Amino acid sequence: MANGQKSWLVGALGLSDGESKLLAGIASLTRARPEGSYLIGTPENVQDWNIVIVNMDDEASVSTWQTLAATAHPPAPVLYAAAQPADPNNYFLSRPFGPAKLLALLDKIAKKLGESTQLWGKPVLQQAAPAPHETALRALVVDDSPTVTKQIELELRNSGILSDIAETGERALELLAQNRYDMVFLDVILPGADGYQVCREIRKSPRTRQTPVIMLTSKSSPFDKVRGSLVGCSAYLTKPVDYTAFRETVGKYLGVLQQT
Repeated sequence: MANGQKSWLVGALGLSDGESKLLAGIASLTRARPEGSYLIGTPENVQDWNIVIVNMDDEASVSTWQTLAATAHPPAPVLYAAAQPADPNNYFLSRPFGPAKLLALLDKIAKKLGESTQLWGKPVLQQAAPAPHETALRALVVDDSPTVTKQIELELRNSGILSDIAETGERALELLAQNRYDMVFLDVILPGADGYQVCREIRKSPRTRQTPVIMLTSKSSPFDKVRGSLVGCSAYLTKPVDYTAFRETVGKYLGVLQQT
């Protein structure tokens, strides 16, 4: 920070050379702005990043972001991909993105960061914690796609719902035996036991018999939906998930609506 001007360190995961140059150009144009400027983060100062732009179409970038998100003080994420969801996350950017749109989004996040409490030497987005008398809702997301699990995890977090991730049906059943979940999002196609087998096991156990199970699939035939109903799933969402339908499903089974 120079001459009292605020500055925000922006890191990037999975940007192309052209996108990286665009980001650097935007940062250079903000150097003299009284409302604050953007600096480009590097892998060497990743612990100081305030904002990170994540290419959700690149599995390596998503994996790196998942590691960052699990740290005590993660940067605020901008998620971007070629296909925009029907109801995108507040900080979602569709490719290709222009400088005006990216700068507007960075400014929106920076404003939030500036309003937050300085907890550890860098500003962070405020996240509302459950009141002491309340028990946080928790969901289990079962899918072997990092892109899908991260998008669902972020949507659940925006609704105040904690989540655990399982990449296989076997791991999902282990977690269900160890923890109590208020909802399960279950992909149909999984390594090992498929979603139908896992759902059948969930319904056999008295512990999880009443837990809402939302099956996720890239298929949309009536036969798949009938099969899901036969093994006891509560609802069926087709991937890529329509986020209006996602919110309605969460609201229906948990009485929780997406925060805006």
